[in-house]
Amino acid sequence: MDHLTGQFRFTPPTHALLAFRQALIELEEEGGVEGRAARYGENHACLREGMARLGFQEFVPAEHQGPIITSFLYPQDAGFDFESFYEGLNRRGFVIYPGKVTDADCFRIGNIGRLLPSDMEALLTAIAVTMEEMGLEAQPAAASE
Repeated sequence: MDHLTGQFRFTPPTHALLAFRQALIELEEEGGVEGRAARYGENHACLREGMARLGFQEFVPAEHQGPIITSFLYPQDAGFDFESFYEGLNRRGFVIYPGKVTDADCFRIGNIGRLLPSDMEALLTAIAVTMEEMGLEAQPAAASE
C-alpha cells in the first residue's frame, strides 16, 4: 500500500481483507481474546478428560501444557498402529497431526479453530470406534488421589 495515498499499488486483496474483517467481527462477538481463549480451554479440557478415559497419556505434563494443541503418547498395546489409527479417524471425518516434534511415539490434536466441545466429543467417539475397530481396549488412566 502506498503510504502517501493509502491506495494499493496493484489489485487489492479484497478477499483477504474481507476475511480478516469477518474474523475480527467473530472475535469480538465471542468476547474478544478472553472469550476465544475460554472456548479453547473448554475444548482442551474436554479432549484431555476424554482421552484419559480412553487410556491415552499426555506427552507434556499438565503444568506445562497450553490449550492450543495436545500431544498424546501412543498406547502401549502392541496392536496399535498409528497409520491405521490415522486412517480410521480420517474415514470418520477427522484429521489429526501425524507429524512428531520429538523422537517420542506420539501424535498431536489441535483444539482451536471453529471447534466447540461438542466437536471434541464427536472426535472422542470416533477415536473410541477406531480403537474398537483396531481391536484395542480403552484402558482408562487411574484416578489421581
